[in-house]
Amino acid sequence: MNLKSLIKAVFEPTISEDRPAPEKDEDGKPLDREEAGTWCETGYSATDEEAHRDVSYSIKSPLHQTLEVFMVQMKLFSKMKWTYILLFTALLIPIIALAAPDFIELMSTFGYGGDYSTTRIAGLLFFLPLMLGLMTSIMCGTQMPSEFKERTAYMNIPLPMSRASFFFGKYLAGFVMCLGIFMFAYSMAIATALKDYDTIFPDLVSSSMILTMVGVLAYSATAYCIGCFTKKGSSIFPFALMSFIIPLIIVIVCSQTDNYSLTLLPMFLGEAALGILGGTMSGSAGMVVLSSMDLTATWLMVAIGIAWTAAFLALGYFRTLRREMRCRN
Repeated sequence: MNLKSLIKAVFEPTISEDRPAPEKDEDGKPLDREEAGTWCETGYSATDEEAHRDVSYSIKSPLHQTLEVFMVQMKLFSKMKWTYILLFTALLIPIIALAAPDFIELMSTFGYGGDYSTTRIAGLLFFLPLMLGLMTSIMCGTQMPSEFKERTAYMNIPLPMSRASFFFGKYLAGFVMCLGIFMFAYSMAIATALKDYDTIFPDLVSSSMILTMVGVLAYSATAYCIGCFTKKGSSIFPFALMSFIIPLIIVIVCSQTDNYSLTLLPMFLGEAALGILGGTMSGSAGMVVLSSMDLTATWLMVAIGIAWTAAFLALGYFRTLRREMRCRN
């Protein structure tokens, strides 16, 4: 057997004797035949609409992309242990008030009681200014750095998705999550206060809640913007900056100049929210200026907080647009 015959015998399959050879036409070409049991025998036919022959596919709108990023980030929050820890912290308000009556008496000695339900609500939200910085730093301060640290940003941003949708979708999720926790804390404090009081003052409570909403907006934007400029992300630095460093500097400046106009900045929105309810002190560095704040300038505080938020979001977005997208090991 020569080499050509050996190669042909090894590499070319042989036709089994019990399997009929394929039918061929006059020119020796195999005939096309339909296998039994295929879809051709069913007689099924689809219209253009059913077969999607006339369907044109396009990229979703920026709003739809933003909502998709928002929903994905909310699902990630639902798997974070910090989400449930912070929710449990808000749930501690009625638990402590009901299980520790001595705590209520202690609050009354500091003016968080008496004849008004709003002062009781302010006492139950004593650590509101401090928690503003802590919660927003945890939820928003590490979002963007985590995306680049875990390399998920290198899979998301190259998709047909604008960086604006990616940026604002993640921020919106962090803001909504923080806002939901604080509104839950307000509801717990109001429900607990109504156990001992028949009525509340809706105008004062609503003003306090509006200031808290703007505070969450400004604090979360600050933490999110700082995270855009860091590689690893930190929930400590934004918290320390907004809750201690800047308030202490402003307190020193105000005490030296006897001008408390700087207390209109967003770092004191938590103190203002408690002050409107009748609070005289709070668990934060800015409580020393609480008695000197102009609590009648509520809408000016709101306007400054919104402007602060817009400025920091614009700065963070500019950094995200210029961020290098090369994946480095």
